[in-house]
Amino acid sequence: MTTMINGLRYFEVDFNADGSLNTTTGNGDGGLAAAVSNQVPGAAPAAGPPIADLFVFAHGWNNGVDSARDLYNDMFKRLSDQLGSRRSSCAAVGILWPSMLFPDDDPATAPPVPSTGAQIATALAPAFPDQKPQLTTLGKLLDEKPQDPHELAEFHSLATHLVTTDPLGSEDAGESSMIAATPIQALGHGASMASSPGDDAEGIVNPFSELWSGAREVLRTMSYYEMKNRAGVVGKNGLGPFLAGLRLPDQTRPPNIHLIGHSFGARLVSYTLAGLPTELRRAASPVKSLTLIQGAFSHFAFAAPLPIDGGRSGGLADFRDRVDGPMLATFTGADRAVGWWYPAASFLARQDSESASDVTYRWGAMGHDGYQQQPAAKRIPLANTGTPYDFERGAFYAIDSNDVIKENQSKFSGAHSDIRHDEVLWAVACASRLPQ
Repeated sequence: MTTMINGLRYFEVDFNADGSLNTTTGNGDGGLAAAVSNQVPGAAPAAGPPIADLFVFAHGWNNGVDSARDLYNDMFKRLSDQLGSRRSSCAAVGILWPSMLFPDDDPATAPPVPSTGAQIATALAPAFPDQKPQLTTLGKLLDEKPQDPHELAEFHSLATHLVTTDPLGSEDAGESSMIAATPIQALGHGASMASSPGDDAEGIVNPFSELWSGAREVLRTMSYYEMKNRAGVVGKNGLGPFLAGLRLPDQTRPPNIHLIGHSFGARLVSYTLAGLPTELRRAASPVKSLTLIQGAFSHFAFAAPLPIDGGRSGGLADFRDRVDGPMLATFTGADRAVGWWYPAASFLARQDSESASDVTYRWGAMGHDGYQQQPAAKRIPLANTGTPYDFERGAFYAIDSNDVIKENQSKFSGAHSDIRHDEVLWAVACASRLPQ
């Protein structure tokens, strides 16, 4: 039975961390392939007209399937309103993938005091099913805060071993500096990122308390680093080949595909392009638009060459022509997650000659200032609903969203998840309307 969201057909595709379809709770693709080909078991033909356009949305960090579905329900309701009469020939796809949100970073459920180490270990366990013993030890160490440098070194080793997935793009691997650093360097850097290092009763900074404060930040960084890397793998090895294999009723090609991603999900849909067969380029590509909403990965990903290194290119530079349409990226200064935490987590990778502003640019994220490359992306404001855009095929757009994506929802992320706005979906709808 087809699920509907505000008159828009809706499907879910569920991936494992390695990009394989998750078939433990169903058929993995939610019946999407059958619906696209208009051949649904028990019903011939499928209800409704053939699907001409698929809008595929990938969530970022979250606390599970329920929060992802809540996001998709809200965003696709708004999109359906923007599509108008087109909605009958369109379908929406929500991508489920094993991500997580650090327990103290959820705007909806963040506790009034920092979570205990045991609570953090429990919250992270579903995203790291093979590393529960290590997480238990990490939580115990965070709670006990032993005054022993060997225990600090053990914590650093266990936290960095949470990262098991290839980062794919070298321009986006600043957090790896915490893995390569000595424990004291990494934990000391984490302490500088933490909001409130521990003090003893005399008001004098206790170095061990300060380092354990940094340990919590290192754990947050490593867990998010693994999620970001995982998003790329799910896109390249999972979603890209899956979408390329979809076939319309005439069996000649996939439907038109419009990729949308938030936060780490923006990285997922971007690396989907790397998973398309080489012949699906330019007009032959089924991907007709790409929209990155507050992307939490390198703003140099599509650059050729890198503005910071003329001898190298971004990890996705060779896949720019896999989008036969406009490529959008929202950005706002109110997004603390990508404007402060993201470059701060990479700060250990700085060179001695770099200034703070250089480091921020070197490790900057899409959601902070949009695509950074040459020729420069077209910088335009996020328009009000009904205001036309003049999008062009193959062009990059950095969309200034400061007037819309601005609500400070948490101390950690700021406005990072303040994306449920009609204006955001209006841009998506307009990007999908280019003549094919």
